[in-house]
Order: sequence, then C-alpha cells, then structure tokens
Amino acid sequence: MIKKPSDRYFLTTLSLGAILTILVGILFLDQPIAVGIMRILRSNSLLHSATATIPDTLLYLACIGTTVMWLVYFILRRHNWGSDELLQFLQLAGTAVPVSFLLKAALQFAFGRTNTRFWLINNMPLRFDWFHGAGIGCFPSGHMTVFTAFGVTIWYVYPRYRRPTALLLILLGMALIMTDYHFLSDVIAGAWVALLLVHGIRYLLKRCGANHWIEE
Repeated sequence: MIKKPSDRYFLTTLSLGAILTILVGILFLDQPIAVGIMRILRSNSLLHSATATIPDTLLYLACIGTTVMWLVYFILRRHNWGSDELLQFLQLAGTAVPVSFLLKAALQFAFGRTNTRFWLINNMPLRFDWFHGAGIGCFPSGHMTVFTAFGVTIWYVYPRYRRPTALLLILLGMALIMTDYHFLSDVIAGAWVALLLVHGIRYLLKRCGANHWIEE
C-alpha cells in the first residue's frame, strides 16, 4: 500500500508498538488507571458533576464537518479556486472523517468491550463481548478515531502544523482518559486505526489520479 520503504518500516514499527501497548493496557493498566481516576473525580463533587453527563455529539460533528468540507471542495473545484493543497485537504478529510466514524462503529460492535463508565458505575462485567457491542462498545475510542483521522490529514497536507496537531490529539486522548469515558487502550487503538485508515485513503485517492494530487 505504501510505496516508500521508509513509510513501510514506519508503519510496521508503529503498528507493532501500538499493538504491544494496547495489549499491555488491556492486561495491566486500563483498570487501575480508570479506578484511580474515578476516585479523584468522586472526591471533587464539582469535577464529578461536570464530567458526569457530557453529551456525545460526535455523530453530529462528523455529519456537519463532512457536509461542509465536501460542499467547499466542489465549490472551489467548480470555480477553479483554491490551491491543490487545500483541495487535497478537503478531499482527504472529507473522506477520512465519515469513513473513520463508520469504521469505529463497526469495530466497537465487533469487539463489544464494556464501556468504562458502565463498568465503574453500573458494576457491569468488564469483557470483550464479541459482536454484541451495540450501545456499550468503547474499543476503539470513537472520538480518538475520528479526530485523529482529521488530524493525520492535517499532518500530511500541512506539515507546518504537525506539532500543534499532535499536541491537540494528545490532549484529547488525555481528556478522554481523565474523564473516565475511555480506557487507555481504547484511546491508543483509536489513534492507531485512524492513522492506518488515512494512509490507505490517501493512497487510493492518489491512485484515482485526481489532478490536484501530486505524487511525492
């Protein structure tokens, strides 16, 4: 899929590291981290109430964002406005965001891992209930998957913004863990899945031969 040997080595090394970290998280880190954070949240009533009922707007954000990006893309292309760089970004992000949302939903259903808060608050058994995860699945993290897909698009098309993008994604991952909405391994898995997904979509878009996709 990836032409450059350095890219293949990078993806292989990153994937091995991600898989190892996810397994270590599932076996040793997820539960103690989640329990420790819940104790901290419960010790602070204001903090606990602020994080207890955060609405899940990911579907709306994905739908609105996708619609806006493709609308702008077609307007710019129709009138020959905008640079190839901008068209690349809109096309890649406009594809990666909805696909990443659908992929995370499929994976969450397939793995069926008990939601962190269901486990902590409702005393549900913590397990992987394969292909029975509708409504309770949390692996991988949907927010981390979708936002990392968007962030990796920025990483590719606008290299000058790589550092702030990486920082924002790290902060997002920390927020998901520190509010006990996801385990550590959920967040890492979401970021890894999104990175591989954007690599694949980027390759396919280049193969389609769009005139604003310039081979590197």
